[in-house]
Amino acid sequence: MWLIFTGFLCAAYALQIPKGYNQELLILGLIYLYFSLFLFFCYVPTTIVTKPWSFCLSKIRSFIYSNLSPKIRKIVYGCFVFAVIVVTVFSMPEKEESPRLRRLISLFGLLVFILGTFAVSKHHRKVQWNTVSTALLIQFLLALFVFKTSAGHDIFSWLASFAEGYLRKAWYGAQFVFGDAAANSGVFAMNVFPAIIFFASTVQMLYYVGTIPWLLKKLSVVCISVLNISGAESIVAIASPFLGQSENALLIEPLIPKLTKSEIHQILTCGFATISGSTLYGYIAMGISGQALLTSCIMSIPCSIAISKLRYPESEESEVAHITDIHVEEDTTNIIHAAGKGASIGVNIVFLIMANLISILAILYAVNSFLTWLGNFITIQNLTLELITGYIFVPVAWLIGADDKDLVPVGRLMAIKTWANEFVAYQELTTTYKGVLSPRSEVVAIYALCGFANLGSVGMQVGILNALAPNRAGDISSLAISALICGLLSTWLSASIAGMLI
Repeated sequence: MWLIFTGFLCAAYALQIPKGYNQELLILGLIYLYFSLFLFFCYVPTTIVTKPWSFCLSKIRSFIYSNLSPKIRKIVYGCFVFAVIVVTVFSMPEKEESPRLRRLISLFGLLVFILGTFAVSKHHRKVQWNTVSTALLIQFLLALFVFKTSAGHDIFSWLASFAEGYLRKAWYGAQFVFGDAAANSGVFAMNVFPAIIFFASTVQMLYYVGTIPWLLKKLSVVCISVLNISGAESIVAIASPFLGQSENALLIEPLIPKLTKSEIHQILTCGFATISGSTLYGYIAMGISGQALLTSCIMSIPCSIAISKLRYPESEESEVAHITDIHVEEDTTNIIHAAGKGASIGVNIVFLIMANLISILAILYAVNSFLTWLGNFITIQNLTLELITGYIFVPVAWLIGADDKDLVPVGRLMAIKTWANEFVAYQELTTTYKGVLSPRSEVVAIYALCGFANLGSVGMQVGILNALAPNRAGDISSLAISALICGLLSTWLSASIAGMLI
């Protein structure tokens, strides 16, 4: 298989390079690299990479440790990360859509979110500032790679196009089952739900062939060594953009009863801070930029770690610190069986989304009706929950870098996302506010809304984790609201970084 793939790659490059640069060649090379590494590490232990890396790190660490005190090391490293961000952001040429003043506001917003989270930290003296600084640096470098390099832009543009094109194939299944009229009706359920079921099947097939477990295991080892977090936290953090808040915890089901409070908080925050691949096409179908959504999903991994470890740092001895094994139930006999299992999971997700949308929107409109009725007595027209909290979120909209004329609309969108969910907020963005927001405000709004941090998701996460670990129900429930706020902060932090680099 490797020889056939190598021959195909060589032929593709020989035929296409004389014609000039081709984006598909870059993507083909990356797929070939993944395939080669996958086969290589099936027969060769990863220690041939990790041991030399660990040796070099230990030598550098011993040199630094022998010359600097722990406090000085943290300060120097934090200043280095901050200097990298400041120098990079303000060395870029000023443009009409990206003035330096607006970048300065986004940078100020990043500092406010970080320092504000630290101010309400559960254990101020236990904060691992090296973990926080490294997570922020990784997030910033990833955003810089996407926004400011042609390779990063091409890779994520291709990924977005591929994801959109692949998930659009769900239309054929919907068209066969419901007919042309229903499939082309443009109804929310017909646009979104078939793609969710299709993607859930794809994920289970990738599980069956071993692709996702392999990726999660290798990437979790990197997270453990670079970010100094436990193996359980690493697995869930990396899996969140693939699986979402409902399924990511299933990967570590046997470990949940052993988790510390900080680890439970981190797992909850990861679920709130990002969206899942199964819902990605639903947002793309609404007209949201697939590239921005994909970038935000990946940026949210280190961001959620930084915010969670600021709010609830580790103060206990972890029993799962070095565990990287992925728990996967071997209950599928072939790839067709795996696809069917994925479809059943997708149906459950679809019904959860549908039930949440119906109930939460009904409750929201009931509350708004009461507030409107109440507002009529005090001569306030159209008083709603979104209107009240939308004005509360105006300072946040300013801190993430939205244009001044768009602060109230962006604030209202953030309020809708918090009280209802991101589906409703994105629907408003592409209908009510289409053409109203400036391109800059629209981009930072997409990043700020890209997460499951809403009240409905609290019930879903708490219910799932309580079912997996009934003996930890009290801890899970007590940490849920804190994790929800941290999930919101994570998306705002991603938006402020996007505001600096647009």
